[in-house]
Amino acid sequence: MRPTFIRSETAPYWVVGLLAGILHTLLFTLDLAGADGFFRADRAPQRLRAIRHLLDCGPDHAAVIGCLVKQGNIGDYGIHAAFYSIGGPLAVIGFQIVLAVAAAIGVTYIAWRAFLSTKIAIAGGVLYVCLPQSLAFPHQLLSESISNPFVIFGTVGVLYALAQRRSAGFWLLAGLAMGVAGLVRPALILLAPVGAMLLILIDRQGRQPANAVLLAISGLAPLVLWCMFMFLQTGKFGPGESTQDLGLNFSQSTAKVLLGEGVARPDGQPPEWLPARLTTSEYLSYVKRYPRGFANLYLKNILVMVSDSGIGRLYVDLLGFGAEARIRMQDPALGWRAQLTNHGPMAMLKQGWALAPGTIIAGVVGALGFALVNIGTVIAYVVLLQAGSVLRNSSGSVQQRWCVAFLLMIPLYVLATSEVVAYAPSRLRSQGEFAWAILACFGWAYATRAVQWTALRAEQPQPAMHLKN
Repeated sequence: MRPTFIRSETAPYWVVGLLAGILHTLLFTLDLAGADGFFRADRAPQRLRAIRHLLDCGPDHAAVIGCLVKQGNIGDYGIHAAFYSIGGPLAVIGFQIVLAVAAAIGVTYIAWRAFLSTKIAIAGGVLYVCLPQSLAFPHQLLSESISNPFVIFGTVGVLYALAQRRSAGFWLLAGLAMGVAGLVRPALILLAPVGAMLLILIDRQGRQPANAVLLAISGLAPLVLWCMFMFLQTGKFGPGESTQDLGLNFSQSTAKVLLGEGVARPDGQPPEWLPARLTTSEYLSYVKRYPRGFANLYLKNILVMVSDSGIGRLYVDLLGFGAEARIRMQDPALGWRAQLTNHGPMAMLKQGWALAPGTIIAGVVGALGFALVNIGTVIAYVVLLQAGSVLRNSSGSVQQRWCVAFLLMIPLYVLATSEVVAYAPSRLRSQGEFAWAILACFGWAYATRAVQWTALRAEQPQPAMHLKN
């Protein structure tokens, strides 16, 4: 008998929320045993140094300002620092678990609003919860553990505002949620403006332009305000230099191309004459000079992002299996990324098998599993973009059509904006994995229904054919 507080319309949220809570509680017992997994995340040592430098400033206002200016974008470490000051790694993990559970419930809501199906809502939420990176990231010192939930919160906010026809305050909150995600991960900064443009295009009656403008402006506000602070302090408008800023990624991407072109040093280090940071114009000049090298880089980045399930974040980073071998696999000249770039996938697998066979087996199994997600997502794109789909159906609500359009846009946006990063792992794909999960469940549901319908038609008796005399 269902408890009285669980109504049929809220049951999907209880199912997904409880599942997420149970899984993260189990993983939290590992966190209580030790924080090794917390610090194995990408760039965790650099982020930890930034946190400690900020906390060491104490109440000295001038020292805090100087530290903020020196360390660049505050979104990369500021929220982590606030919770780290309260209770160290466990406080950060606890906060991130709350975000993860709320985000899983949000994914269920988004799936329901997109396809009006309880089964797809539950399946989308459960799949998102069980993806390796969704499980691992809340337990690590990682920016995506904060930015990913806030992208989901912003999407939920827009859908709720559309459904309830709420006041400007709800549009402001939805935009700010996306803006927080953009402050933490600047690659996400254009999500709110793009979502606003989709809203204007989808709304054929022209009722939403003011709300769309408010969504776009509030989505840009957090990062713009930080850039204004940096301008007042340094005279240069921008988020500041750090270990992950755009100029540094431009230089690292170029160095990787030069290695593939045989221009860089054989030990995998960038040439001495290549600046540590490149401007956009300098980067584009290298793209023009080595078009094949950059095309190869971009294609390999997409291959890694789409095929890697991210199971290594759970298997290696969080649980610690093969952590030492992974360090050897990341060698800039002989590691798996260099092998993939210079010699192809088979060389990458051969090198990885020699160094860490367990990690390779886990990666292959994960890739095969995520291939099913990709297949479902591709089916969803084909179905939803065809003539007469819900995206073009004028009888569908503005909310539903915007939700479908936004879900279709997210994976493309993530793949495109991640190309400026020298190493584009599945970690960057995680920013759009909620859309991948929902679309995959819709795609497989549609394919299953189509197969059943075809089989049913085949079983029906065909009318007899009469021959004319």
